[in-house]
Amino acid sequence: MHHFVRILYDSDSFHPKRQQGGGECGTSRYVVIRHDTISNEINTYDMSSNIKVERICEWCGKKFIAQTTVTRFCSKRCSERSYKERFRQKKMAVSNQETATNAANNKWKDKDFLTPTQAAELLGIGRMSIYRYIRNGKIKVVRFERKTLISKADIQAMFDFLSPKESEPKKTTEKKGKSLSDFYTRAEIREKFGVKDSWIYKVVAENNVPKIILRGKAYFSKSHIDRLFSTRKENSEITEWYSVEDIQEKYGMTLSAIYTLVSKIGIPKRKEGSKVYYSKYHFDVAKGAKSAEDVEFISVPEAIEKYTLTRDQLYHYVKTYKITKLRCGKYVKLNAKELEALFNPEIQL
Repeated sequence: MHHFVRILYDSDSFHPKRQQGGGECGTSRYVVIRHDTISNEINTYDMSSNIKVERICEWCGKKFIAQTTVTRFCSKRCSERSYKERFRQKKMAVSNQETATNAANNKWKDKDFLTPTQAAELLGIGRMSIYRYIRNGKIKVVRFERKTLISKADIQAMFDFLSPKESEPKKTTEKKGKSLSDFYTRAEIREKFGVKDSWIYKVVAENNVPKIILRGKAYFSKSHIDRLFSTRKENSEITEWYSVEDIQEKYGMTLSAIYTLVSKIGIPKRKEGSKVYYSKYHFDVAKGAKSAEDVEFISVPEAIEKYTLTRDQLYHYVKTYKITKLRCGKYVKLNAKELEALFNPEIQL
């Protein structure tokens, strides 16, 4: 077991005795009292912090007693004064360096000929830029054996002969003002294309549709909206439509099955208020109520050969223009009439 006890040494007798109260004087130190429970002996050990080293203060030069071998100053005052002196010397060194640099620069600023490095400093650009201008012939130089010099007058002449377009920064051209008739409001987009606000925001964000804010109201570019939502226009040739209830009654399908088939095949739809209607003709074809004989379908290779398209191009048109698809086993056939109307439209005079 260890105990830490403060022992007071009397200045006359140097006999250790316990300090009681604050009236006694003398030199104190800390010792460790160890009680050996086996031999029932009590041993004392001096602590390491009791080491005393004689050192010389780096600031005032006086000798003092330190408790570590790395103590540099005899007091806090000497330590602070030394720190201030080091800080002052550092500032003076920086100032002297700047003065020397400025003096060196002033030596060549009055010269008529400069080295590429000096020309770069004068113009505030990189040295490699100067060499690039030299190679391009924009800056004339005089070459000696180991030195290249540039005439300061030639550099000044470059700025004297610059045209206003080269010397002045380009100003952004102001866009011609457009009237509000060239823009849609959200309400107009909803009414014309039958879409929700969430879909409008998604399409606008994904395609960076230009817009303007007028009195807190957003207006979207009509040309961009027409192009992006043109594929959602209703087919005027479709006259018969199924409601969800009609499909459930006729084919006994669940809502999830209906939505999956519509999304997978791309069946045309229209929206009236909160109700959605699907093309009766396209749905019957997808369900096999109308066979391939009733409606002419062609295979993908036939369509590629007929219209001289790649497979990727054909799939792009099928997806974009909602061409009716019919799955026959592991093969897919496409509505020949819709493809013909897309690639060879009738021109009415």
